Amino acid sequence: MQIARGEGNYQHTKDGKTLVWNSRPKPGDVATWSGSRDRDGFAKGFGRLIWYTKEAGLVKPQLYARYWGRMVDGRFEGPVNVHAGRTTRYAIFIDGTRVTSWALGTAPSRATARWRTLVAKRRATSEPEAPAAGPLFQRSEVRDRRSAANVPQSRDSGVPEEDRDQRSEPDESIQDLWSERWPKIDIDDSVRLLAFPPRTLRLR
Repeated sequence: MQIARGEGNYQHTKDGKTLVWNSRPKPGDVATWSGSRDRDGFAKGFGRLIWYTKEAGLVKPQLYARYWGRMVDGRFEGPVNVHAGRTTRYAIFIDGTRVTSWALGTAPSRATARWRTLVAKRRATSEPEAPAAGPLFQRSEVRDRRSAANVPQSRDSGVPEEDRDQRSEPDESIQDLWSERWPKIDIDDSVRLLAFPPRTLRLR
């Protein structure tokens, strides 16, 4: 059984228990996996993957190559060793795709560090840019009026000019509202003499 995904596809191993990624599927490809698998049946963890291919004129598939490495969701991830034609080579895979050329020998310890660097670079280039910052002041009218009195009015305050103009007018205080509702009335001296008690009766 094969599950197509883009250029390659997933296919079951020979025993039918595990799904592994085949980036270049051909008729007659057969695979075996020596590692474990996850709950969905995909190969996971470290193990050995052996590929067999069916060549023209032959009835049974022939050994193609043996791979050793770590699987994630049925795909190789990180340094992978391959043995084919009596030669061992290694390369780095990311999400089942080889991202470096094959080098002679087994993967050294520094290959893992290089793989992590490549993964970090891919994440940095693939992540979308952060959305633009919203307006500096998105507060309600009531909150603006409450905080305006506490904001220093200076050129270096960092407040936009349009906001500075709105804040230049001081807010009405309770005393201002009270004076508008109950204005002060100047009383003439003659009226004060009639309305107020004589000096001798006033309390000192």
